Amino acid sequence: MMVVDVALAIRLMFYLRAPTDEQVLALLRDRAHQAFTYEDVGITRGSLEAAPSGFTLDRYGVELGRGQAVFERARAALRRIDNYPPSFTRVVRSPGDLAPGFTFATLASHLGFHSVHPCRVIHVIDVSDCFAFCFGTLPGHAESGEERFEVSIESDVVRYDVQAFSRPISLMSRIGAPIARALQVRFQRETLDVMRAHAG
Repeated sequence: MMVVDVALAIRLMFYLRAPTDEQVLALLRDRAHQAFTYEDVGITRGSLEAAPSGFTLDRYGVELGRGQAVFERARAALRRIDNYPPSFTRVVRSPGDLAPGFTFATLASHLGFHSVHPCRVIHVIDVSDCFAFCFGTLPGHAESGEERFEVSIESDVVRYDVQAFSRPISLMSRIGAPIARALQVRFQRETLDVMRAHAG
């Protein structure tokens, strides 16, 4: 069973000024081998009908278009982790290819401050008709949980699908849960638009 250092897990990272890429990469190096902040690691590799107890499950997606060219553009965008909305997020990646163990962080801008959310990739699926990766939250992330992003092609139809389970990790996160949920809903809406643009 995984043991989570609770004190470390809830040490959230908020900044009045956006941190530099160098600061975020140093944070990722520090978090690279730390435990995930939840149990059931890796279960988003399959399709979930329900979230683990105490978590919220989100599943959503969109048709991106038709044809191999659309699929290849969407696959390339997802491989670069370019599915995050630039309106309020930015991704800082560790060096190297997207693979199990790869770390990245999302920087979110909201309510006049910035927050950093470190993540580590658990698995990558890269086959002829599907590209997907799943990541889990690391200590410092405001949420605890796991998410999978996937692009696929079937009968010439290209789709982008997401599934995630999450919950606030600290008292501070729980107090701010309505705001966090609003940002999640915004992300859900905007990531679909971002991937439509990349695929188109």
